[in-house]
Amino acid sequence: MLVTRDGQRLMVVMPHPDDECFGCASTIARYGAEGATVSLVTMTRGGAGLWNGRAAGDLRQLTDVRELELRDAAAELGVRFLEVFDYPDGALEKVEEVDAVRERFIGDIVRCLRVHRPQVVVCFGPEGAYGHPDHKVVSRLTVQACTLSGDPEAYELDALAVGLSPWSPSKLYFQSATSPTVESLKLPAQPPITTRISIGGFEAAKLRAFAHHQTQTQEWEPLRKFVEAQGDVEVFSLVGGPHGLSEDDLFAGVEAAS
Repeated sequence: MLVTRDGQRLMVVMPHPDDECFGCASTIARYGAEGATVSLVTMTRGGAGLWNGRAAGDLRQLTDVRELELRDAAAELGVRFLEVFDYPDGALEKVEEVDAVRERFIGDIVRCLRVHRPQVVVCFGPEGAYGHPDHKVVSRLTVQACTLSGDPEAYELDALAVGLSPWSPSKLYFQSATSPTVESLKLPAQPPITTRISIGGFEAAKLRAFAHHQTQTQEWEPLRKFVEAQGDVEVFSLVGGPHGLSEDDLFAGVEAAS
């Protein structure tokens, strides 16, 4: 049966360029191909990363290259809208500790939510996938942003300045991982799986997207192991979902017109 997703909008919030390739890239490709509008929000430009396993030297040059790589990878996955911020890679815990900067960070995500109006949002879980501090921060602050984006008094002046209305996503998901993936990559405990998305026919999209991140070849082997362990599903955890929930669609129960 042909699936059409006109009016369905998915937003993925990630800390770094290439994070979109781990855990949900094939889901992004599938939903985009089926007609959903997919937005990707990336909070840093990856300046603390390595250049093919070596120190980058000129971090500004690396960030410029990594942003271009991200744009190509997002296009490969069918992402309709890409938002890239320049918060400090590897130092988002410091961002979280400074009230004014934390508020700006949350406000940027709130603005993206109000602009793109996704019914469904995906981010890392509180464990940060493999424990990365930046991943944990983005998870925590995305949860807060999803709560605040529907409050007309939150970031009210920002909203008035650009003519935005409050918007609350219907569902927020954490990325998760199957037991074989956890064992293969020695990951920490993952959020409970509520939702399994079939990615048959879209497995290769993940690898094609990651191939655009040409400065990140040192990550290829972990990605290969992840893809092999994952099989033909990508898995998620519905935040606040009832015990025993079992879904096969991120938009289950969501009205596209909402």
